[in-house]
Amino acid sequence: MADLVWHQVTPGVWERDADEIEQSYAVSAKWYEGSGRMYFAITGHLSVTISLSKEFISRDKDVQEQFEAALRAAWLQTRYDYPTIASVVTLDKQSGRWKKTYHTLQTSEARDDWLQETFKTVSSDRTGVEWANSDPPAPKMPTLFVIKPPEQVDQVRRDLVLRSPHDIIDGIGTLLLLNNLISHASKAYAAGAPLPKFPLDGSEAGNLSPAYRIAAAVPDVPTPAQQKRLDGLVPRNAPPKQDPGVDLLGIPYRKGILIPGRHQRVALTLSTGETLRLTAACKAAGATVTHAFHAAIALTLRDLQERRPEERRVRYVGYILRNERGRCVPPYNSPKHAAALYHSVPQKSLIVDMTVPMQGEELSSEKSQENSREEFRRILDITKEFYHSVRDDVDHYAIAPYIWAAGIPNLPPIAEGRTLPVPPPAVLAPVTISSMGVVDKIITPNTGPFELHDPWVTGEELRSGLGLFLGAFRGQLCLSGAYNDAWHGKEKVLGYLNQCKEAVFRGFGI
Repeated sequence: MADLVWHQVTPGVWERDADEIEQSYAVSAKWYEGSGRMYFAITGHLSVTISLSKEFISRDKDVQEQFEAALRAAWLQTRYDYPTIASVVTLDKQSGRWKKTYHTLQTSEARDDWLQETFKTVSSDRTGVEWANSDPPAPKMPTLFVIKPPEQVDQVRRDLVLRSPHDIIDGIGTLLLLNNLISHASKAYAAGAPLPKFPLDGSEAGNLSPAYRIAAAVPDVPTPAQQKRLDGLVPRNAPPKQDPGVDLLGIPYRKGILIPGRHQRVALTLSTGETLRLTAACKAAGATVTHAFHAAIALTLRDLQERRPEERRVRYVGYILRNERGRCVPPYNSPKHAAALYHSVPQKSLIVDMTVPMQGEELSSEKSQENSREEFRRILDITKEFYHSVRDDVDHYAIAPYIWAAGIPNLPPIAEGRTLPVPPPAVLAPVTISSMGVVDKIITPNTGPFELHDPWVTGEELRSGLGLFLGAFRGQLCLSGAYNDAWHGKEKVLGYLNQCKEAVFRGFGI
């Protein structure tokens, strides 16, 4: 545990060992480095607008300049609040250990250099969503890109895109950071957008976020019950157990391509009315919308499978990412530590067994709908039970680091200036889901003069599967999909999102 504590190694330089979660993402990024892209790089997005009343239209340029100056000032203040956002994770070749390192800001030159490197204004004919799909850079130092989309008559708009290695920040942390950024920007805008008085004495190092083990007060030594579970721990990246006569499910993808292309994101937003009806149906069933859409993932994957002369048994194997901030001890359970990796994966997988009907097997429309609803409810119950078993597991927080450790892929020696062969696409391409929950509880929709829209987060998808993300903002649920265009197309992924939505609405009869 002592190695996970930040300590000053030389004046102005702080260091600690990277923990199991950080190592998992850092090692995976190394495996994919040869693709020229960053595995699971975080992309966070938020649209920010200021409405222009008639008397302010003549001051449009002043508003724009003050707006951008306020964002710059807020980004600098964010560096003080969350200095970990300016840290890096690297492999120490002498010790063979992954280290997290932070350099304090002690001169105005160092401050200005960091701002110039990590705060980028981009004038574009595209929106932030479109720009994020255009293969943007993934800098090793977390960077805020301020996209200036085409001008509009009645408002000034900037789209914020945060790009960061995943070993620095996670999805919920990204949303927390963006909310904090806008809070500071609102105050700076009202004050005329001066740069904050950033103390150039290295005192910001006191805000560095600790490793998960420390934040969650994980015991140094597992209890006997915890150790018993650890003794039977199976590596997370081990092939799923396959029963004879049961085929594992994966989503079909284009074959023959071995190197990943561009990460892409598409989204399906439900109307306010649809969101209200779905939320009510889930509540009546004692489920969440995440339970419902995870059940739909399994069901729609089954429906994509090839029909054969005989029916066959198939199995969906999935997992979840769980936000552990609520389990951390104060102040690490608060927005004060956004730039951190405080999430986990469960020890067990979600397993759903189903049957693919034989060729030509058709039921009457009425019978088909009844069977479809029954099957959805059955899968929903399995999904709920799985989520509840993780939620109610009192030891999960303590064994989470060991689960991460068991899943870290081995990294062979790498010669100077060389990269590893990029892993081939998975034979069975997985479909996963991450839930952001009600994002209004993380990001305030209206802050001072700013109106906020379309907050979302993805991890750079360089695999052949799909990563789905679920969240609600301003009363509308959004289901998005991250994919790589080497193996999937936009229309196909949008079609799959729509199939998931239809499966949920059909299953609830709404």
